Amino acid sequence: MSRRGSSAPSDGRPPGRRAESRRAGADSVRAVAAWIVERTLASRAPAESFLAAAAERFDERDQRLLRELSLGTLRWLRRLDQVIAAAAARRFEEIQVELRTVLRVAVFQMLFLDRVPAHAAVSEAVDQAHQRSHRGGAGFVNAVLRRIAREPSLAAWPVDETDPVRRLAIDKSHPDALVARWLARFGETATARLLDANNRPRPLHLLAFRDRGGRELVAEQLIDEGIEVEPSRLSPVGLTVRDGNPFATRAFARGAFYVQDEASQAAAFVPPPRAGERVLDAAAAPGGKGLALEALEPAIELVAADLSPARLATLAENGRRLSRPLRLVCADAAAPPWAQRFDRVILDAPCSGTGTLRKHPELKWRWSEVELHRLAEQAERLLESAAAAVAPGGWLCAITCSLEPEENESVGAALLARHPEFSPVDLAPLVDPSVAFAVAGPGLWRLITDADHDGFSVQVFHRER
Repeated sequence: MSRRGSSAPSDGRPPGRRAESRRAGADSVRAVAAWIVERTLASRAPAESFLAAAAERFDERDQRLLRELSLGTLRWLRRLDQVIAAAAARRFEEIQVELRTVLRVAVFQMLFLDRVPAHAAVSEAVDQAHQRSHRGGAGFVNAVLRRIAREPSLAAWPVDETDPVRRLAIDKSHPDALVARWLARFGETATARLLDANNRPRPLHLLAFRDRGGRELVAEQLIDEGIEVEPSRLSPVGLTVRDGNPFATRAFARGAFYVQDEASQAAAFVPPPRAGERVLDAAAAPGGKGLALEALEPAIELVAADLSPARLATLAENGRRLSRPLRLVCADAAAPPWAQRFDRVILDAPCSGTGTLRKHPELKWRWSEVELHRLAEQAERLLESAAAAVAPGGWLCAITCSLEPEENESVGAALLARHPEFSPVDLAPLVDPSVAFAVAGPGLWRLITDADHDGFSVQVFHRER
């Protein structure tokens, strides 16, 4: 009789240590990683939410392993499936559902991590298979993983595919549709570089505040506590963490910095803030863009608005930890209640997130043309409302973490067609020289995911009257 069972309790909590393995330690981490991958793929929730729910049971070292296993498996999901299918000599879809994620996590560990011997990954996966399936299922997992363990490298399992787009998509673990559109727009070399960047974990970036000593002081404080940091290449108030856990430092407890990707910081500074500017962050929570502007120019007058009370509460908590009083308003960006107008209105618009796939790899497997156009229509409505809050002579800044023109240039063109009082801003003389390379046309700044940073698009429009 089959002994199949769910890898997680029915209430959605991660499996307990006793239920997940006959051993403890790293074995428990692997079982919970499988639970996180399964829950993420079965839902619309971000992987980070499941990581947060599970991480508290582990120490710092095992938390790092849990993150590597979970996000790494999601990044390389398609390539892992191809390797597993080749080793099993059957289509991946023909493998028992209860065994797929057990295999994926174990194969990721064998191909990409070297801290745990392959035989330990095989043994633990077989244990999990026994709990999820029958004896035959456990034997199947054992046989497949032992074949892969004999040749534990991607080179030993080449992609057998004649179509060049599909071959590249499988090899770099992305959907065919994304690879095809990027090849058409960016070319082969740039697309391969983008795909590789999406498959690398990105380092942690910190935002420092000039009115509290700037990044030089924060760097000194962190280095004194054993954290290795270096100045951001893209942001004059950013730091890149190369080693250590900044969350465990006195500097974090004092509110010396905020965590924000350096590309997100740079996007907020297109164009740089001016002292005395009245700024509306129209969809602010958790607060990154407005806080970045305050970090660079503390003499702005910032109003941060968001429709969600829960997200505003998070923003308020960030402000308290940073000892920065924030003017917060619960308001719908699609129907803003503003009596005044602002010198700069920022709209961090909803989007498909194709610039943040290294951080949110699950988005690759949810991407679709239908969803892309739905989000673009939503962004278009929000930008229309945000435009009404811009004072004559002011700037409207539309920001997305998407690389797709449907969510950026097309949305901007629709606004300009309806509002002749707006025009694209010539950004080349305004942006910092360190990010001038990303100016992509009139009013358009686009940073492609690469090296250490995420991808962002910014459009800036000037209101004439």
